Amino acid sequence: MTQPILVLPLFLPNVEVDFRGWMGGALYIRNLARVLSQLPANERPRILILTDGGLDAALPRALFNETAVEGIFEPSGKPLAIKPALAPLILTGDAPDLPKITTLLDSASAIFPVLRSMFNPRTALHWIPDFQHKYLPEMFDADEIANRDTEFRIMTHSRPFVLLSSEAGRADLQRFYPSATAKSYVWHFTSSIDPSTPPIDPRPQFNLPERYLFAPNQFWKHKDHRTLFKAMALVRDRGCDAVLACTGRAVDVRHPGYADELQKFVADHALVDRVRFLGVVSDDHLRELFRHAAAVIQPSLFEGWSTVVEDTKATGRPMILTDLPVHREQADDAGPLAAFTFFPPGNAEALADAIMAAWPSLSPGPDPAAEAGAAANRRLRAVASARMFMAIMADMKASLP
Repeated sequence: MTQPILVLPLFLPNVEVDFRGWMGGALYIRNLARVLSQLPANERPRILILTDGGLDAALPRALFNETAVEGIFEPSGKPLAIKPALAPLILTGDAPDLPKITTLLDSASAIFPVLRSMFNPRTALHWIPDFQHKYLPEMFDADEIANRDTEFRIMTHSRPFVLLSSEAGRADLQRFYPSATAKSYVWHFTSSIDPSTPPIDPRPQFNLPERYLFAPNQFWKHKDHRTLFKAMALVRDRGCDAVLACTGRAVDVRHPGYADELQKFVADHALVDRVRFLGVVSDDHLRELFRHAAAVIQPSLFEGWSTVVEDTKATGRPMILTDLPVHREQADDAGPLAAFTFFPPGNAEALADAIMAAWPSLSPGPDPAAEAGAAANRRLRAVASARMFMAIMADMKASLP
């Protein structure tokens, strides 16, 4: 059977290659390529990348290392890099054959992710990560709210297919756009963290105590570090010696001064010894910071499908997180050993109570038994995730005239 073709359009105006500083977007695409690459050869698609970023762009280069990714092309169809398996389909002799390449690209079962309505090939799978602007309009300016509403309405009313990241997102689609005509799908990504390597203790390098809490989020305002830092001040005042380690890019494209405000809050409340800013760390360091944490905290006010929650599930660590429908949905398939404590979003007192209640019994990781259970669960969910995406592609193809 001919392998299905999946095209990843990583070029403007559809997707900015760096996702405007949205690290989660790049991780999402890498995760998709990675889980599809884990399928047996007779089940996985051929993934082709279209980009105007050339081979200098980090995301296409990283994707090309995945087994299922077979070629990188300019929007014109000119090949930039191909793997041997693809050569017979696109070359005549040793030279690229543009008619063959055009035919191959036109045969795609799906072009994904399509984030903007102006890019509208027949097999486009438009992606709406979340409806944050409906829940937290104060996080956006008026122009961005209007633009999102316009784009989402076009996607859901004038395009055939739309993908959501959670069932909570699909419920939001039905709530906010009840007359939508696009066929909707839900696809859950899983963590790309693999804790099977021998642990390497990150605490000496980052000057962390034996037990620490971990908050690995970009410093975007809706991630709500302010509530977390208020809770850290409260637990300090109650005699708890907990230390919090934070990673992530200190830039919010919508609120440029927000990271500075957080730094000032920490200084003004004498939390410098309790809140440690580690910056952007390597994937290896991130994995070990998860593994060795006493617990992971996710204080976000809104999520589409949280990478932090998925990575915590993959490493088997306890988690304290906001009581959001999507977080509950993510917790449902975490496995029997997973430990979740929920608190109301934006409630520093409740978060402090949760930390105080958990802290006496929290131990630093890694926990081999929890990791083994989490790893087995992650592998099952990764294969299920890959097969679900392949089922979506097949359904799209069957739905087209």
